[in-house]
Parts: sequence; structure tokens; C-alpha cells
Amino acid sequence: MENKQKKDFKERCKDLWNYFTTYEKIWFFSILVLAIVFSFIFPETDDPTYTVAIDQSTYVANASGEYNSIYFGGTNGEFVLVGVTVGDKEYSLLEISDFAEFTIDSEEPQTLYLTFNATDKDGNKFCFTKDSAISLEFYQDSDGEDDQLSFTVCRGEKYSGVDKEQNLVTVKGVELIENKYDGYEVVENAQYPVAVWIITALYLADVVLNIACELLISKQSKWNFIVSLGVEIVEILVCILCAYRFATMAVTLLFWIPCDIISFVLWHRHPDRQKEELTVVKKLNWWQDILIVAGIAVWTVGIGYLLTLIEVEGGIFANNVMLKNIVCYIDACASAVGIANGLLILFRYREQWIAWYIVAILETVINIIAGQWVLLILKLGYLTNTTYGYIKWTQYIRHHKEDSGIRLGV
Repeated sequence: MENKQKKDFKERCKDLWNYFTTYEKIWFFSILVLAIVFSFIFPETDDPTYTVAIDQSTYVANASGEYNSIYFGGTNGEFVLVGVTVGDKEYSLLEISDFAEFTIDSEEPQTLYLTFNATDKDGNKFCFTKDSAISLEFYQDSDGEDDQLSFTVCRGEKYSGVDKEQNLVTVKGVELIENKYDGYEVVENAQYPVAVWIITALYLADVVLNIACELLISKQSKWNFIVSLGVEIVEILVCILCAYRFATMAVTLLFWIPCDIISFVLWHRHPDRQKEELTVVKKLNWWQDILIVAGIAVWTVGIGYLLTLIEVEGGIFANNVMLKNIVCYIDACASAVGIANGLLILFRYREQWIAWYIVAILETVINIIAGQWVLLILKLGYLTNTTYGYIKWTQYIRHHKEDSGIRLGV
């Protein structure tokens, strides 16, 4: 018996190249090139907030009592107030006002005055006093060269002008640049804990690994699950560094990673009789479809609500509570469909491609809201390859159904 000669690295690379069709190669490299181009056209940016800490020595000397309002007269440009700190207590704006964020626009007089609620969301009294250190958290929403922020902490329902008895402190000409100034200090609160180029590199890795994984699934190859493990690691890192999509991160850790390993083993046990590199696939019954849709709906509402209760510092939606809550529900739905998709892949059902369509659309919405333009290329790849994969699996199922009919004399 002759010994089977082992192939060298060059021969293995040639076999891998020939394994894919011309269409598949063009699709893969087109998506890759588009992702790289988009990473230069729409580079990831860190949009931080800034905390303006007021020096207590600048408070009005004879100030007394309680103050509950801020007047932003003298501001030039557009700024957004997102949080307030009084003493050692930090408040999100929604805890002490009717706004998730408050936009100050120098061209809109009605935006130059904000009165806070008398109590916070827990029922505790809220106010400013001469004995409390005060810090306000802003981000800049305009880019004029002369943009400056000015504000006066005051009391009452209407600004009292120069009436010192009604004012606690006035700060003028604040530029949101980290530094210590006379009367106040500006501190930058970075959005990401790492350099933004690392985020961009992870986005590109996510694109490459995902499209490779998608392509292998469409070819009914068990090796897609090994590539998928790399996908899971990258996406967990993205969720951690962007401080968002916690439902997806939990599902990835607790479901997708074990599912990939189990799926690899099960797919390995069900090779096609004629082509061992293929895995046998099938389709669902109508009642199974109904059960899956019902489960997704329940998961979306329940988990989405729980996610809105989680409060985190920083992150990609740190400056917009409303968008964060919307994304919580979309993320919950995407994670539920993702779980369904994982089970469908595990048991080799064609409908996993339909689940991929839904996940791709939901994640496209999240990426647009978050400004993650590079990842939109990945979703383009998902949608095109999902169509390709669905057609290939359908053809395989139809062909094998016809073969079974011939063998049984149907």
C-alpha cells in the first residue's frame, strides 16, 4: 500500500483557492475592498463628553438658599447637557429633568433656560447650594470656530438677570478643551477605553471573518464553525469596547461559542453520501415556524426592557439615552433571531438563511444609528451571500428529495 504523500503549504493554498468558485472569489474580495475603502472614508471617531467643574470660590459671596435652574445666556453655538454632579452625587439628566438630553442653541432663545425637577427619579430632593461642588457634563453639537458655552446657576422659573440674590455662580466663555481655567476646569470623558484605530481594526476583522464564515455556510462546509469562533471573539471585544449590545454579547458567550463547537461535531457526523465536503441539510414544518416567531417576540419584549434598566458609563450611546433604549430592543430582537439562527444551523435547517436576513436588517439599523459605516459593508455581504446560500441549499434539498423519490419508486 502506497503512503499518501502530504501536500506542502503551496499546494494546500492552491487547493483552497480552487475550492471556491469564481463568483465566490469576486464576492469575497469585493466586500473586503469595500470595507477597507469605507474605513478610510468614514474613519471611526471618538466623540467624548466634557465635564465642566466649577470652582466653589467663584460662587456669589452672599449666596444662600437653594437654586434649581440654569440660564445659558451668552452661549455661542450649540451644546448638549447630558449630566449633572452635585457634591459626590452624579445624575443623568433624565433623573432630574424631563429630558434625556438638553440642547442649548444660541439661535433658539427657548433653549437657553432649564429648570430642574425638585426631586430626582428616586424621590430624593435635588437642588444646588453654595456648599455643593457642581459639575456639568456637555458635548459640543456644532463646529464653529467661535463656539463658547456660558451659563448661570440661578433660581426661579425665569432668569433674574443681574439680581445676585437669585444667582449662585456665572461661568462665561467655556471652550470644550481639556484644561484648567480661571474659575473652572474642563475634563474630557473619552468614549472608548482604547485608541479608535483598534476599534476600526476590529471592525475590519469582523468583516473578513464574517464573510468567510458566511461563504463556508453557503457551501455547506463544517469548517464555517471554526471560523465562526474567531468571529465570536472579535464581536465580544467590540461589544466591550463600545459598551453596547449586551444582549448580543451574552448570547455570544453563553450560546454561540458552545453552539459552534457542537455544530461542528454534528455536521461532521452528517456528510453527504456523494460529496463528503458537503453536509446534509433540510427544511422546517409550518408549526415549527410559528413556535420560533412566538419565542422571538417574547424574548424581544422581555430582554429589551431589562436592557433599558442597565446603566453604564461611556460607550457609543453615552450621549443619547433615547437612542440607547431603542437599540436595546433592536438588540434584544437581533439576539433572539440570532439564537433561532444558531439552532437552525445546528440542526441543518434551510430557514437559517431567513433568520440571517432578519439579523442583517436589524444590525444594519443599529450600525446606522451608531454611525458604524464600515460594518454596513458586512451587512451588504450578508444580504447578498444569504440570497446565494438560500438558493444553493434549496437546490440541494430539491435535488435530494427527487433522488429519494426515485429510489423509493415515487
